[in-house]
Amino acid sequence: MRNCPYGMASHAKSAAFALAAGLAMCKGAIAADGDLDPTFGTLGFALTGLTTAGFELPPKPIVQPDGKILICSRLDSGGASGGDFFVARFNPDGTLDTDFDFDGKVTIDFDGRNEGCNALALQADGKIVAIGSSSETSSSSDFAIARLTPDGSLDPTFGAGTGKAIVPFDVGGTFSDTAATVALQPDNKILVAGWAEAATGIDMAIVRLLPDGTRDTTFNGTGRVTIDFSFPGTGSIDQADSIVVEDSGKILLGGVAETTSGSFDFALARLLPNGQLDPSFDADGRATIGFDLGNTNSDLSYQTIRQRDGKIVMVGAADTGSGTANNDFAIARLLPDGSPDPGFGVGGKVVVPFDIVTNGADVATGVVEDSVGRLVVVGGGISSSGTEASSLALRLLPDGTLDDGFGNFGKQIYAFGGTYELFTGVTLQGTQIIAEGIVQSGTSPDTVSDNVVARMEVDLIFADGFE
Repeated sequence: MRNCPYGMASHAKSAAFALAAGLAMCKGAIAADGDLDPTFGTLGFALTGLTTAGFELPPKPIVQPDGKILICSRLDSGGASGGDFFVARFNPDGTLDTDFDFDGKVTIDFDGRNEGCNALALQADGKIVAIGSSSETSSSSDFAIARLTPDGSLDPTFGAGTGKAIVPFDVGGTFSDTAATVALQPDNKILVAGWAEAATGIDMAIVRLLPDGTRDTTFNGTGRVTIDFSFPGTGSIDQADSIVVEDSGKILLGGVAETTSGSFDFALARLLPNGQLDPSFDADGRATIGFDLGNTNSDLSYQTIRQRDGKIVMVGAADTGSGTANNDFAIARLLPDGSPDPGFGVGGKVVVPFDIVTNGADVATGVVEDSVGRLVVVGGGISSSGTEASSLALRLLPDGTLDDGFGNFGKQIYAFGGTYELFTGVTLQGTQIIAEGIVQSGTSPDTVSDNVVARMEVDLIFADGFE
């Protein structure tokens, strides 16, 4: 079977990366939007203090209503189990929150299995849902879900008293199922999505759980749904990385779909509340968005969000190379019905190169809409050798043009002292930007060290662009 597409250096979304703490980027005498906030952590960023942190898929930070910041990742525990879920909580100023399991850090093991946390969700009651993959054998894995109380302990009202639940799909192949993203419905039901290995390929997969962690059988009869975007004649690789719950109760899945052998497009599927594909969305409930600018025509999405006006934004990487590998930040905006938004970029698409190195891979991993409709996009710039990377961010105006009031003509490069580092996700803390990432000091992207959280300054007094 071919490799899955996700991942930074190798175009497969399940690579691990690493970090070592160090220096903040140089700042001018006058702070500008996008500069690190020196009042946060140390010179604008904070570390968890781990030495064996990493991630399977790019995790996104969450800011609680009280301003505290939640992050998750994989923690290499060594030995037979391999890895555990890791969740950390920071105070609003970037210090670790000692009210969260005494030191601000929690690890979760699923009975000696090998697992890693890929995403978090915060319930209205302050409980924390953590999801990821848990490997039963070297070739098979299941969706893994844990719920924590606000103090960081496992929630005994979830998972039959254990605080943990395992959900297999087991629909084909080696039964390799990966949970990548989580969202909460207003009725407190939990949606977890990713992908499941099928008999002839890999399909998007989603499960809906009741608040106690059992499967909701009103959702497609079994609580589980798989979605195939197969191109004719062979099994394709289709993977979900994002869930958006619409006001109507419909469920939007964002991710990637293989459209021809080895080539991928951004992909969307919309489900009715009962788990069936919504035929009013692009005729059959499924849509693909291709940039098709390079030699492989391989475009990978890493996050999908819904703006306040109902428009859909997807970010990732577009292959723009001609004969050699080269990826750039790729952003698409769609109207609520799944059609391209003509008021954004060119035909609803924007491509932004950083090109720190020739033929490098610039990968957008996260996006957030600010209070005035601008898009903050973060990610990493990876060298052609795959051994060095930098943390990147940009800001777009509502029409898709770069906002020259942010960073250096709309773009900013950050350094935290590592040789291989990148942002994995972004959110807002009031008006300020919070980015989660990973950094390492070695030369191999498989040798991971610590998680990093950074805060960037934003001055909305000049949000009209006349800075």
